[in-house]
Amino acid sequence: MTEFCLNCGDARSGRYCARCGQNDRNYRRSLGPMLWELTREAFEVDARILQTLKLLLFKPGSLSTEFSGNRRARYMSPVRLYLFTSFLFFLVVSFAVPDTVYDDALLAVETDTAEVAPAQLLSDAEIAGLKAALRPGQVHRVDDILARPEASASRNLLPMLARLVTLEYPLGPDVDSLAAPAAPLDPDPPGFLMRAFATSMVDLLHDPDVFIQRMIGNMPIAMFFLLPFLALALKICYLRKRRFLIEHLVFAIHIQTFVFLALGSALLMPGGTLGNWVRLALVVGPQVYYLVALRRFYRDGWIRTVIKGFAVEWLYLCILLPSFLVTLFLTG
Repeated sequence: MTEFCLNCGDARSGRYCARCGQNDRNYRRSLGPMLWELTREAFEVDARILQTLKLLLFKPGSLSTEFSGNRRARYMSPVRLYLFTSFLFFLVVSFAVPDTVYDDALLAVETDTAEVAPAQLLSDAEIAGLKAALRPGQVHRVDDILARPEASASRNLLPMLARLVTLEYPLGPDVDSLAAPAAPLDPDPPGFLMRAFATSMVDLLHDPDVFIQRMIGNMPIAMFFLLPFLALALKICYLRKRRFLIEHLVFAIHIQTFVFLALGSALLMPGGTLGNWVRLALVVGPQVYYLVALRRFYRDGWIRTVIKGFAVEWLYLCILLPSFLVTLFLTG
């Protein structure tokens, strides 16, 4: 009996339709089997992942070579593999970061109230200038920080932030007059970058734990959108190889996937002498893996590979570090 594809109506001789590619799975069934099918389709854990991990982990660059040769059916999709491993990595990172990474009392400046230098005191004008750089819903956080003990680190760092913010825009011709109760505190509004910087730094001083967890949550998105820049750096350094940008992108995905697996495993290593040595190998290993993968995929000699490898890293860091700072200061 001939079966027909429910998507396009064409005759289907196997599991997949030859015309539109839809498989023969039927989701019109009870909840339990349907959820199992959705889970299996989402993660697609089958023989392909074993073959993929075999090449990815033990033959650097070979998996990218297979994709460049259009031999893809035996392996897991690079994007799916990257998304899955990045999800696991940042999940491990979120659990590895302690619940309290910052204690204001432990970092408190050991000084008495009488010994606080005049430069550490905030004028009304500086407080108003800092609040003007924040969103209305965050103004109360400045007051919360100011209400903390004078020996706390967050309160002692707040004047530095306020003076840095007030340097960005004028507070008026007579700052002293702004400090007077009768004078209106109405500084000019800051620019977008200074507003983002001030907002994030106040968030950091107010609740560092929440800030760091939020930043960790945003990093996977930032790393994913930076992959094309790594591919572009590879394209620039290996221009004479005449490879398409998509080939460099697949290579970049595989390298970053391995880095996630290695660093995630390092975070899960137990303590002790053996655990520390294994952790060190997992942290240093990706650099060696990267050079071996470059040599195998682009087929250059070792000297050229090392020079171009560090050139690619330098170009990528020129984009990665500013992007990391942007992620840091726009986290709020």
